[in-house]
Amino acid sequence: MLAELCDKTQIAAIALASRGSPLKVFAGSSLGFIMANMLMVALGGWLHSVLPLELIRIASGILFIATGILTLRVGEKVVSPGEGGFLQAFSLVGIMEIGDKTNLATLALAASTGAPLEVLMGLTIAALLLMGLAVAAGSALAHALSPRRVRLVASAILIGIGAALLLEPFLHSAA
Repeated sequence: MLAELCDKTQIAAIALASRGSPLKVFAGSSLGFIMANMLMVALGGWLHSVLPLELIRIASGILFIATGILTLRVGEKVVSPGEGGFLQAFSLVGIMEIGDKTNLATLALAASTGAPLEVLMGLTIAALLLMGLAVAAGSALAHALSPRRVRLVASAILIGIGAALLLEPFLHSAA
């Protein structure tokens, strides 16, 4: 659970909850996180060997940047509490969690303990707690700032994470 604090999935949930329905973002983020990690518990290393981590990072980076740009393009329209959120949170968090450190740790834990059900239960509890905190923070941010500032902050965060994901392989190879 500690590995996920302030991780990109948490930041994404904060950004999405700051401009969408907190309940839908919580449900979508939690389900996306759990489904992505369930995949690792159920499939073990298969996915990791079929899809290169670089491809997963590129897809995640593009999705983050696209979400950030879409957030900017919304204009002054504020997403009302009953509108949007679930599918975007589910797909964004689900895709970027695949191949993430928490996802790989879940794989290792399930493989080393031989107790996939227990690992999945612990993961589910941690995901619900962490996504709840992230969504509460995002919702509080939305009430503390003007809709325009929330939109700009959320866009900057999402585009920044996307750029970092796309640049990560180049930064590691230069070091």
